[in-house]
Amino acid sequence: MSDSLWIAVVNPNAGGGRVAKEWPLLSNVLRDRGVSFEEVFTTHRYHAVELVIYALKRGFRNFISVGGDGTLHEIVNGIFYQKEVPVSAITVAVLPAGSANDWTRMYRIPRDYGKAVETILEGRIVCQDVAKVEYSQAGVRNTRYMVNVAGVGLDANICHWCNVAKNKGKSGELAYVKAAFKALVGRISNPAKVVVDGRHFFTGRMFSVGLGIGKYSGGGMMQVPDAVADDGLLNLMVARKVSKIKFILLFRQLFKGTIYSIREVTHCVASRVSVITCRPDRIEIDGEVVGTTPVTLEVVPRALRVIVGRDYK
Repeated sequence: MSDSLWIAVVNPNAGGGRVAKEWPLLSNVLRDRGVSFEEVFTTHRYHAVELVIYALKRGFRNFISVGGDGTLHEIVNGIFYQKEVPVSAITVAVLPAGSANDWTRMYRIPRDYGKAVETILEGRIVCQDVAKVEYSQAGVRNTRYMVNVAGVGLDANICHWCNVAKNKGKSGELAYVKAAFKALVGRISNPAKVVVDGRHFFTGRMFSVGLGIGKYSGGGMMQVPDAVADDGLLNLMVARKVSKIKFILLFRQLFKGTIYSIREVTHCVASRVSVITCRPDRIEIDGEVVGTTPVTLEVVPRALRVIVGRDYK
C-alpha cells in the first residue's frame, strides 16, 4: 500500500452531530486538494480503537482524525494497543470538528476545514510525548495512553457533566459553564497524596489535579500553561482545598494562563506521577472520564508522529 494513502476515521457524532452533516463537503475538500484517502465511520464509543487496529492490519500507516479530542484519544489508543506495527512508522493528522478541539488549539491547526487540510499537505511533523496512564475501573487496573491533558477531582467532574450534556445534544460554552457549576457545587476536597518521580510532592486535601503533555483543556483552559508537548516531561498542577466562592472569583485565571499565581496552587514537572486518594476520585484522560484513582502516569518521550499547523513553534 502507498505510504501516501490516508485513512480518515470519521466520528459522525462529533460537534453535536455537525460532522455527519459536513463530512460530504469536507471529503470533497480533501479530494479536491489531492489527498488520497479511504474513510471509515465510528458507530459507538471506542469503535475508533477497533477501526485503527484493523486499518493497521490492512497496511495503513497514516490516519486522519475527523472529530474532536475524544476521537483522537481513541485513535491514539488503537495505535498503542496494537503491537504489530512500530508506532514510529505511523503518522496522525487531525481535522478539528469537535466541540472543544484543545489538542489542535495547541498545535495551531485552523478550524477552517480548507486551511486544516493544507496542514496535511504541508506535512510539518512533530514527534510528541505520550503518557501511559494506569488507573482503576470497577476494581480492575486498566491502561490508556494520553496525548493532551488528564485530570483528577474537580476537573474530571466537570468532564463528567460535560459528557452528560453532550449525550443530550448540548455543547458549547454555556454547556461547559453549567457543567463546571454542577461539578463545583458537588465537589468535596479529597485527602490525597501525590508522588513525583519517587518522591512525595503533596499530601493534604486535594481540590483538583491537572496533568499535561499539552496545555489546553475544557475549551481553552490552561491548567498547566507551561506544558511543552515534546520535552519528555509531564506538567503537574495541584490545587489544594479552596473555598468555592474563591474558585468562582478566580475561574478566569484558568483561561488566562495565570493559574500558578493562585496561592492554593502548586506545580512541577516530572516523568512519572502517581495520585492516591482517600476516597476513589474520578479521573479524565483527554476529556474522557474513564475510571477512578489511584492513577499513575508515565511519559513515553516523543512517541507519536503528528501533523502540526504552520504557525506552531
